[in-house]
Formats: sequence, structure tokens, C-alpha cells
Amino acid sequence: MLYLYIIIISIIIGLLRNGKLSSLSQISLKKIELILLACLIQAGLVFLGPKKVKFILDYSSHMIIFSYIVLLLAVWYNKELKGINFIALGIAFNFIVIVANGGHMPVLLSSLYKAGLDDFPLVLKEGIYVTHTLITEKTLFGFLADVIPLPPPFPDPSVVSVGDFLLFYGVFSLIQNAMVQKQNSGIRNQNSEDKELNLEEEQKTKA
Repeated sequence: MLYLYIIIISIIIGLLRNGKLSSLSQISLKKIELILLACLIQAGLVFLGPKKVKFILDYSSHMIIFSYIVLLLAVWYNKELKGINFIALGIAFNFIVIVANGGHMPVLLSSLYKAGLDDFPLVLKEGIYVTHTLITEKTLFGFLADVIPLPPPFPDPSVVSVGDFLLFYGVFSLIQNAMVQKQNSGIRNQNSEDKELNLEEEQKTKA
């Protein structure tokens, strides 16, 4: 849900900058099936974990790591897109901390309370929210974990990581480049064509 807000905000800012919504169709994502697969795996873990599906509980750590490998592969296929470098770095940061901590994203307890997610620690302790775990003294790369609270009045109170912020900026940059840069490029091309026509007319007049 958080990424949906980022996309909506990015589009609104793009429109305010005189960008075109139709230009988003020119973003040529390659291997989109890999992105969908990774999203489905992560959504499935979040949905089926609380239902205590045995397969999910037993193999969730392997599945979350696999989903990030798939995402990194998708990024590689789209490495020429503007903004993809930030997305790649964000995914890599999250991947590092997840792998280092047994296939779970560590989250800071105090940040959960600051974000107003008072019931979430109990869910994590029960082990049914299989994608995350509480930060302890044994946590590795804690500075890359979910430690940044986004409290109300933020529309979707959450705790996010440095990697998430890089992902947010990458998505924002990708949308801005598509909506605004292509529009500006079109204007520059039109101006260039107009200048060439004017030069041709001047040369004909002199002749």
C-alpha cells in the first residue's frame, strides 16, 4: 500500500510539473513477469503466514530470499532505465539485511510504537508474520533494517528501512523522468525543428 501512495504522489508532482500522464506508457519494463512473481511471493507470505500454513511457516525465509533474487534479476534486465540505480541499491540493501538475519527483515520495537503499530510486536513474537522479526542484540546490519517510523498523520503508518527510501526515490525518479523529461525532450525537438525551418526560409530569402 505504501508504494501505491508513492506512485500516486509521484504522478501528481509530475502533472504539476506539466508532465503528461500518457508518457508513463513509454516506460518499457522488461521481464515484468519477474516483478509480478516476486510481488506475488511476498504478498502470499504476508497473507498466508497468519493462517499458519505449514509450508509457509517452514519455508518463508527461503521464499523471501528467492523473491529478492528475482527482483534483482528484474532490475538487471531494466538497468538502462533512469532511476533504476536507486531501486537496485534499495533492493540490495534490503536483501543484505534479510539474508544476514536468516531470511527476515528486522524491525525496531520502539519504531513500531512510534508509528502507532502497538499490536504488531505481539504478532511478530507469535511468529506468524513471517517476513519480519524484532531487532535483538544478535541482529546484523541493524542500520539497514526497518528502523524509520512513519507515524500518523501519514496515511499508511509504517516502519521502513534506508533501502525502502532508496526504492521510493527510485520509483519517484522513474516516473518523473517518464512524465517530464520526455515532454521536455519533445519541446526541445520541436524548437530545434522550428529553428531549422527558419534558417531554411532565411537562406531562400537571401537567394
